[in-house]
Amino acid sequence: MANLLVTMLKAALKGKLNPAALTGLERFMLAQITIPDRVPTFLAATNVEPGLIDKKYNYKVLSESSEANLELFAKVKEKFPFDVVSVPTWLGLMITGTTELGVQFTIEEERVPYACAHPIHAMQDVEKIKPFTQPSGYFKMALDINREAQRRFPDTMIPFTNDGPWDLAMLLRGDKLLPMDFRLYKDYTEATDPLRKEKIKKHGDPELWPAIMELTTQISIQIFTLAKQYGINMLGATVVDQFATKPVLGTDDFIKYVLPYCQRVSTALGGKVGMGYFATSPQELEQLLSHPILGKSLLISGFTNYIFPTTPEGLTLPECDEPMLALTKKNNRTYNYMVHAKFIRDATGQQLEEVIKRICLMATQTQTRLSISVGAIAPGTDLQKIDALLNCVHTYGRYSK
Repeated sequence: MANLLVTMLKAALKGKLNPAALTGLERFMLAQITIPDRVPTFLAATNVEPGLIDKKYNYKVLSESSEANLELFAKVKEKFPFDVVSVPTWLGLMITGTTELGVQFTIEEERVPYACAHPIHAMQDVEKIKPFTQPSGYFKMALDINREAQRRFPDTMIPFTNDGPWDLAMLLRGDKLLPMDFRLYKDYTEATDPLRKEKIKKHGDPELWPAIMELTTQISIQIFTLAKQYGINMLGATVVDQFATKPVLGTDDFIKYVLPYCQRVSTALGGKVGMGYFATSPQELEQLLSHPILGKSLLISGFTNYIFPTTPEGLTLPECDEPMLALTKKNNRTYNYMVHAKFIRDATGQQLEEVIKRICLMATQTQTRLSISVGAIAPGTDLQKIDALLNCVHTYGRYSK
């Protein structure tokens, strides 16, 4: 993969001298620091339904072959001329290394692999699991794909991303039981009455949650350490706990109980791995930006509508747009506006164009940095809509100098 810092410097120079000559990657990188010639576009290939591209690919085939993933990634890049196409695997959460730690996944042809059994049932199960010392299984396969994609496609950005302590714990324990473990631990530690504490202990082991989080913190550190040793370019690497948010976990609880584990991961890796955390509204983001630790991470990853509330049609509530753009401009950042798969699939072409035109004009007229990303391309999507979306960005997303 091209050195992204060098790419950013070249983009900044080219953006001043000859903006029309910018490559897609240069435009995307330039938009992270200043106003580019137009709004850049981004697609996560991993969320494109394989059969929409080529019927010979399905999730079972892709789970058996690194080369199949790389071939499909190349086809996605060719078919959809986004400025940046990234994330070249179709392995679902099997890339997290948890398969090798005992999580069982179901692999079907037409569905992203999903966890169906979890290895931690009690404290003794935590003690049995040890962080792996060498890549193996699907984790090694994911590293192979990522490293080869960085080599084979130097014109794109393929940062290494993996789960943080909370999300890894959800996989090892289960997405229903872990939040219950947390609430039990929280109630126990916050209780001051000994009788209350004894009553809480009758419902489970209050020490289970911190034991699991201690384990997954060590696993997360090891995942990123092994990736670096494996030859993965770590520029832009991010540890993500996307499920440690509302409605699963409140913001205050995340900051008090989960963030310290995330900080330990970042510190152990020399502070060179970002922390991904997503606010649920512009108002929440503004509050979180004042946090001394989390605020710095949000300046990188938090300016997105990824988990903002949506309309029944799958569109981010329009009333979020103006305050989000204002917050973006105030903090000199880039708003990554995600167009969700449901809206792309179900909206008419005219409805899609109206949404893209509106957000682009709001950004360009206020000279606010914006990027447009497609969250996923779902089964049943008319692919002509993707072309229409890109054409709309090219038409209405141009900044005046």
